Amino acid sequence: MVHYHQLPVTLVPSSTSMKLFDAHNHIHLGLHGLTPIITSSTRMHHPNATFAGAAIMSTHPRDYSAVESVVRELRERSYNAVPCYGVHPWFLNDVITDPEATRVLENGEELWLNELKERLQMHPDAIVGEIGLDGARWVEQDDGYRVNSVVDENIKKQSADKSIWDRKRTLACPMSLQKDAFIKQLLLAAELKRPVSIHVVRAWGELFDSLDEVREKMKQKHEMLRIHASKNSSGILEKQKNMRSKIKEVLLPPKIYFHAFSGKAGILPSLLSACAKGNIDPNSDVYFGFAPAIPNFYAPKTPSIMRQIGLHRLLLETDLEDASCAWEDLLRCLEGVAGALEVDVQEAADQTFKNAECFYFNNR
Repeated sequence: MVHYHQLPVTLVPSSTSMKLFDAHNHIHLGLHGLTPIITSSTRMHHPNATFAGAAIMSTHPRDYSAVESVVRELRERSYNAVPCYGVHPWFLNDVITDPEATRVLENGEELWLNELKERLQMHPDAIVGEIGLDGARWVEQDDGYRVNSVVDENIKKQSADKSIWDRKRTLACPMSLQKDAFIKQLLLAAELKRPVSIHVVRAWGELFDSLDEVREKMKQKHEMLRIHASKNSSGILEKQKNMRSKIKEVLLPPKIYFHAFSGKAGILPSLLSACAKGNIDPNSDVYFGFAPAIPNFYAPKTPSIMRQIGLHRLLLETDLEDASCAWEDLLRCLEGVAGALEVDVQEAADQTFKNAECFYFNNR
C-alpha cells in the first residue's frame, strides 16, 4: 500500500480498444476523489485504453464506509467496482489493541471479526482483502510503544552502541498475532466462499503454515457437516450423499490473489502446490500482481518471475491511494507485463481483463 509513483509511461500504441481493470488499490483513502483517474483515462497517454473499473481494498474497519462510498460512485458512473473488506497487517495492531474491537460477543467472535463477517454478508459481491502477513514492517519502540514511521538519523548517530538501537525496533505487529488474525480472515473467506487478496512480505513460511491450518480446520468442518447430515437423513437421500462424497470440498478461499508479489521464483511451485492441496485450481484460481508504485516492480528478477507465473495468472494493479496517479500507473503496469512476457499490449490488456473478470465476477 503506497501513494507515490515514478518513471514516465511510454506505452506502444494499440489499434483496438483495451479495457484496463485496477485489481488492487486504496483510492478511497486519497485526497483527490475519483475524478482524476476518470478524467485522466479519457485523455492521457493512450487513446485506445479504457478505464474499466477497480477493486477497492480496505485496510482497517474504520475505512469500510469509505470503500462502499467509492464503489457506489464508480457504479453510478457505469464502471465495474468491487468492495473488498479486511484488516491489513500494517494496521492490525490498532485493531487488536483496541478493547472495544476485541470485545467478545455472545456468538464467541471478537467484534472486529464479526463486523467483517456482517459486512461481507451485506455485500455478496465483496471479497476479503487486503489481508496478509508482513515480516518487514518495522517500527521504533519507545517507552510508550508509539509507532514512528520516520527514523531520525541524528538519534541513530547519538547511539554509540548500534545494538541498543536495533533492540528498539520491532515488527509493527508481532507475527504470532498477525498469523492468528490472518487465519481467522482466511477461514471466513473460505466459509463464505469469497476470493481473497493477500499481502505477503518476508513471511512465506508463516503463509504456508497458515494455509495448512486453514485446510485442516475446513476439513474438520466438512466432516462435522457430513456427520450431522448422516444423522438427519433417512436413506432417501443416499444417492445424493454418495454424489456429495465424491465432490472435493474447497478447503481454502475459492480464489486467491497474491498482490504485489515479492517472492522468489523458486517459491512459486510450492505456492501453487499449497493452493492445489486446498482443492482450488492453480491454473484458474490463483493470481498474482505487481504494482509499479513498489520498487520490486523494477527489480531485474521480476520479468522472469512474471514469465514463470504466466499471463493467464496476472492482474494489473496500482496499490495507490492517490487517484491522480492511478491511470498512469495502470498503463505502466500493462507495459511492464507486456514487456516481460514479450507480447503486445493488446494481448496483455485482453488477458489481464479476462483474469480480473474471472477473479472478481465469475465466482458467484
